[in-house]
Amino acid sequence: MTSSCPLPGRSRFCIALLIFLLVVPCCLAADTASISDPVDRATSAVAERDWDGVLAATGEGLAVEPGNVSLLCMEGYALRKLGRYPEAAAVVSEAIALDPKPVRYANRGYAYVAMGNYSAALADADAALLLDPADAASWGVKAMALAGLENLTGAESAVDQGIALDPESAHLWHIRGGILLAAGNATGAAAALNRSLDLDPDYSLPWPGMPTAREDLAAAMQAASAGPAAPVGGLAAVAGLLAVGAWSLRRR
Repeated sequence: MTSSCPLPGRSRFCIALLIFLLVVPCCLAADTASISDPVDRATSAVAERDWDGVLAATGEGLAVEPGNVSLLCMEGYALRKLGRYPEAAAVVSEAIALDPKPVRYANRGYAYVAMGNYSAALADADAALLLDPADAASWGVKAMALAGLENLTGAESAVDQGIALDPESAHLWHIRGGILLAAGNATGAAAALNRSLDLDPDYSLPWPGMPTAREDLAAAMQAASAGPAAPVGGLAAVAGLLAVGAWSLRRR
């Protein structure tokens, strides 16, 4: 029987070379997979709105690479969706320090809005828009922050700029409806909320406990039947709904 490595020394060399060629690429692939797999799993979990699954995947990945910005952002996003707002803001702050982008400022801005820290949310929205004035989501954050600061005129202007950039956003139309309802424009609110529901009746809300577009629409319909410019506080008491948008009611 013939052999390509007939001498003992050469046989050992061939075996060692074969082991190197087979084992080392596998180890390198495993190291790469240790990061890419958590990113892929976290991304899939976000699409499925499986927030606990997102945290499981990001936790695994960040244990290997603590500075992975994608994992940090998805972890902060999931924490916000679970109502863990201070943790969400802290995690996204790490990502922003590593690589500031408009979407990351908006991500943290939503957490600030949910906490009622409207000044911080407005600062994040402005930072995002300084980087990209065409970022529609950041105009939405700015609108909610301004509404929380009781600047409804500015809030309406901000959300209208967002809608001009992304007219198919159910979320932005929902925000517009909440702002108009808070301003006493029940008819305009109902039109905006119906538009939101037409676009996507089940879009994922920025945080748990935020009234849905359906709830806001019910409040708008009741406001319209109660007469023009009916006080929001009175409507909420009658209807039993805090449905003009969590960003404007948490302060009351």
